[in-house]
Formats: sequence, structure tokens, C-alpha cells
Amino acid sequence: MATLWKQLRYSTHVMFHPFDGFWDLKHEHRGSTKSATVIVLLLVLNGILSTQFTGFLYNPDYDGVSLNILSEFFSTVGTFLLYCIANWALTTLMDGEGRFSDIYMVSAYALMPMVLLGIPLTFISNAMSLDYAAFYSIVNAIIYVWCGFLLLSSLLVVHQYTLGKTLLTAILIVVGMAIIVFLGLLFFNLISQLVGFIVELYWEISLRFF
Repeated sequence: MATLWKQLRYSTHVMFHPFDGFWDLKHEHRGSTKSATVIVLLLVLNGILSTQFTGFLYNPDYDGVSLNILSEFFSTVGTFLLYCIANWALTTLMDGEGRFSDIYMVSAYALMPMVLLGIPLTFISNAMSLDYAAFYSIVNAIIYVWCGFLLLSSLLVVHQYTLGKTLLTAILIVVGMAIIVFLGLLFFNLISQLVGFIVELYWEISLRFF
């Protein structure tokens, strides 16, 4: 437990020293897939808290009763794993040096600002009037830009890419994620149609012969 806590604390170093931090995560074993999984679960918690407890002035579309924890869990974890899979699939073809476990770990650590800033901001929003809307928007923008910068840094360090190749790979990963989602939806649509056809055929045969 002490080791896990030490690995989680190291995420603050990664946030402010990303190039050294990501290198140490991979080569000095300052992190692990276990600590990365804890961070992913904290991201799920952040999403739940943000939906449920963000001040009404900054979350007017939420009706107070429609929170679906399972949906939040699968959407957060699913999106994260989709990124990791697309990252691994593309970088394997582009001579990347990172294994899937490395990608999983550094990607989770790169999203730590969402936890450390997002959760406090959720509760602070309840005490903020609309006069502070600009402040709220700026902090949210900082969180997303920071995470984006850390993801790019993790891509560069873990795969030992140049800056140009890192930017190209990042664009291809986004495209790859879209393709995976499209193929997944197409596959499930075909499966549902096949199942529907089999069920309809079964009932047709049952009516004719039984």
C-alpha cells in the first residue's frame, strides 16, 4: 500500500516535469499499471461528481435524478481504453518503443490534472455566482490543455518520437479511434440484424410446421 501511495504521489511530479516524469515511469518503474488503474477509477469518480455536484448555474441541463453510474463508468473507461488501443495499434506500425502496459500507465498519469483540479472545481462551483463564469471556463480550459500537453509528452517520451512524428501520430490516433468506433458500431449492427433474422426465421418455421 505504501508503494502504491508513493506511485500515486509521483503523478504530481509528472504533471510539472512531464519529460523526466514519463521517462522515470517507464524506465525507473516509478509507476505501475495498478496505480494507473487507480487513476482511471478516480477519473470515473471525477465524472460522477462533476455530473452530480457541479453547481446548478454551471450545470443547468442536469435534472438531479438522471445520473447513471454504470454509464459513466463504461463511457470513461471505454474512451480511455479506446485511446490506449488505438495508440498501441498505430505506434506498433510506426516503430514505437512503448508496450501496451507503458501506454496504459503513462496515459493515465497524463490525465491526473482532471482529478486534482476537476474534483475541487466541482465543489467550488456551488459557491460561485455567474460573475465567476469566466474563471470557471478558464480553469476548465487549463485542465484540458494541460492534459492534452501531457498526453503529447507521454507519446513523445514513451515511443521516443520526434516532435513532428508525435503530432502526426496524435492526429492518426484520433482518426484511428473514430475508425474503431465506426467498425464496432457496424459490427454490432450486423450482429443485431443477423440475430433478428434468425429469430424471425425460427418463428416462421415454428408457425409453418408446429
